[in-house]
Amino acid sequence: MQFKHPEILYALLLLIIPILVHLFQLQRFIKVPFTNVKILKNIEKQTRKSARLKKWLILITRLLIFACLIFAFAQPYFSDFSAQNEFNTTVYLDNSFSMQAKGDKGELLKSVAQQIIENNTNPNSAISFITNDQSLGNLNLKGLKSELITLKYYPHKLDLNTVLLKAKNLEDNKKNSLNKIILISDFQDINLKNNVDFSTLNSTVSLVKLTPKKILNSYIDSVYIEESSSNETTIKVVVKNSNLSTTSIPISLFDNEKLIGKTTAKFNNTFNSSVQFTIPKTESFNGKISLIDNALEFDNNFYFSISKPEKINILSIGKTSPFLAKIYTTNEFNFNTTPPQNLNYNTIQNQHLIILNELETISTELRNSLNEFSEMGGNLVIIPSSTINLDSYNSLLRSSNFGKIIKKVETEHKITAINYEHPLINDVFEKRVDNFQYPSTKLHYQTTLNRNSSIINLDNNNAFISSIKTQNGNFYLVSSPLSIEVSNFIQSPLVVPIFYNFAKNSLKTSKLYYTISPENELDLKVNLQKDNVLKIVNEAKTNEFIPLQTISKNKVSLKLQNAILQSGFYHILNNENPIKTIAFNYNKEESNLTSIHLKNLIDNHKNVTISPSITAIFDEINNQQKINWVFKWFLAFSILFLLIEMLILKYFNK
Repeated sequence: MQFKHPEILYALLLLIIPILVHLFQLQRFIKVPFTNVKILKNIEKQTRKSARLKKWLILITRLLIFACLIFAFAQPYFSDFSAQNEFNTTVYLDNSFSMQAKGDKGELLKSVAQQIIENNTNPNSAISFITNDQSLGNLNLKGLKSELITLKYYPHKLDLNTVLLKAKNLEDNKKNSLNKIILISDFQDINLKNNVDFSTLNSTVSLVKLTPKKILNSYIDSVYIEESSSNETTIKVVVKNSNLSTTSIPISLFDNEKLIGKTTAKFNNTFNSSVQFTIPKTESFNGKISLIDNALEFDNNFYFSISKPEKINILSIGKTSPFLAKIYTTNEFNFNTTPPQNLNYNTIQNQHLIILNELETISTELRNSLNEFSEMGGNLVIIPSSTINLDSYNSLLRSSNFGKIIKKVETEHKITAINYEHPLINDVFEKRVDNFQYPSTKLHYQTTLNRNSSIINLDNNNAFISSIKTQNGNFYLVSSPLSIEVSNFIQSPLVVPIFYNFAKNSLKTSKLYYTISPENELDLKVNLQKDNVLKIVNEAKTNEFIPLQTISKNKVSLKLQNAILQSGFYHILNNENPIKTIAFNYNKEESNLTSIHLKNLIDNHKNVTISPSITAIFDEINNQQKINWVFKWFLAFSILFLLIEMLILKYFNK
């Protein structure tokens, strides 16, 4: 038996007072003369015995009355845990789209939310509640029920380490607090991006894994333009299954809401299939591809938008190089080249990418114009000549705090190392190449750059091509001339993707579609009037917002920053006039229903257990917090002893 207020038990010491009163209370007997005292002597002895017994009985009943009252006010109870402890339960419920999968009682998310409502019956319990999009602390029974009823699916799934960090922030660090974390999810592979460390938690952790009845899910993985002519465009659609299948799935193509065509994706015991659609050549096409699949709903539709391409303005200042003209073709780029003496400085701010191609010296006027160009978000590529004016180059580099060129190294070196993780080329290679025929250079310039990232390195670990991220753009430095007399780099396969991406990164033109992510960026070639801003609105006009935007002379850069959470078409408005339509789709990572083996996840973590069901975990919590109070029994006994005392006083013979 435990006591909520054990300090009150010290009052039991006060019970010595009635004992002392009873022990030292002296009864005075008055002698009354009586003629025949022989008989009275016997009566007097009997009376004194009865009185003494009655006093002891009254003393015992009164002691029991006060003792029971003291015990009642100390609030005794029976429980596995002390009532002094506070229970802090944190529940993470995965509300990502993979929880649309069907279980024995319908959609996993909806069924588990109902089970939590039914099993969380303790009206005095407070629960902290975490989902992929919110963290709520100390919810009572009514508040938690309200959150569960209104819970919606969210397109971004949290990594388990992020979930544990959020739970740790909600922990109660008081000495008398008992913390428990419950993780409820289907625990897909994408939940585990890094090793999970449970040892940093001051809590016990219970894992509840939800498993769908079927792990076969069909979804549209990607769409791309396979071929385009003057009359028509061929669209290729990649359809995937989460498991091997021999099914055939009907696929439909819509232009907005108009049905354009139907076909069937056939699987021959494979994971992948592809289909094609041919559409007429138009300046704009808002396409939606649909399939019928009952496993998950969110990935049954795929949106894409074809619009008139925006050409990127590129200006090469200096030497004329045929390889640049071959890369920057007229269907995608407005490419011009000019010697420095013929340069029209007014055209610099209209460019997206400027290449200084083997200039011997950089004039002060050109340096000032390039600094302004970089500050406005322009991208700059420098290819030095064999005989540069070192001071003029370093003046440009120092003015933007890029660093400096130290010296020229006239020793032949091979270009041997590719930084496959660099954003400029991370999508160029399907796999890392070990037997690549690396190019070489006869001379290069040794540099010390600030905040730089190497794209390609020489065999002496010096950078051959470096990049520096500026506030709104990028700066690239090639450490060697690219003339054929000095280097054979332009004859290697690397030159095309690198220089192509130099241009593509200078203007983030709208893609065929975007994947919904915490932050998306795109650039628009539009001139805004003073105080004008661009707005984005969805097709149904239920979501309208003003994105973060950086306005420069030749473009407007938009940062969406988690503003788009629903797939579909979105219109970019300038003064309420639509200037472009873009398409957004949910991330398809969750479409693959493979999951983590929890036993491998909790290996060597003593504070982590696997719970078989929601009912079992909440039964455990309710039993831990269950308290059987017994103070009412002590109150009842005190009343009982009071009645006994009254009966003794009334009916006990003296």
